[in-house]
Amino acid sequence: MTSTSRFSAVSRRAFLQGVSAAALLGVAGCASSDADVLTPAATPTAAGSSGAASSTPSATDVASAAAGEAVISFTYTVDTTASSGGRGGPGGGMARNPYIAVWIEDAAGELVKTVSLWHLAGQEDRWLSELATWYAAAGGDTTVSSATRAAGSYDVVWDLTDTSGAAVKAANYTVCIESNREHGPTSLITMELTLSGKKASVSGTPNNELTAAKVTVAP
Repeated sequence: MTSTSRFSAVSRRAFLQGVSAAALLGVAGCASSDADVLTPAATPTAAGSSGAASSTPSATDVASAAAGEAVISFTYTVDTTASSGGRGGPGGGMARNPYIAVWIEDAAGELVKTVSLWHLAGQEDRWLSELATWYAAAGGDTTVSSATRAAGSYDVVWDLTDTSGAAVKAANYTVCIESNREHGPTSLITMELTLSGKKASVSGTPNNELTAAKVTVAP
């Protein structure tokens, strides 16, 4: 499937500014085997300095290709409040595993790469559009995927390449993480990241069931 957006950049940025949870509920999912692209981790696998990367790349940096890798760490926690039945599922039952997408956009809001995608293959792909922000950016691209997983903390690695495998330029990017599950809320975290050939670390603001997120860059 193509990675070209089926919506305009304006629509995608509108999604990033706030997606209506009421319109996005109802993703089905179930546990499956682990995949190599996702490994549980208590701490990022790459070292980084504390604080957000905020410096503007020099002309030399922008003209060069970024090197190294970015470790994207996040925690997914099932909502167990009374409003969700106390156990995250309908009537207090077992919560379904979420669909989760991690992707990168450039400063113009265009897709750079889908880093990882949790979903159920086959007919269950019909629910991918419930990850509305990612779906608008990626057009339903499923080339990088793995099975759904239970709540927990995970690391995924962006090798600083785009969808074609070419190294990205030193510049400003947005790291996006979105989750959705059946009978649960949609959650979205975005983090502005500057690649400048230096170590960097930036944290995201928790949102619904995505309770923590951080990006650590090691050149």
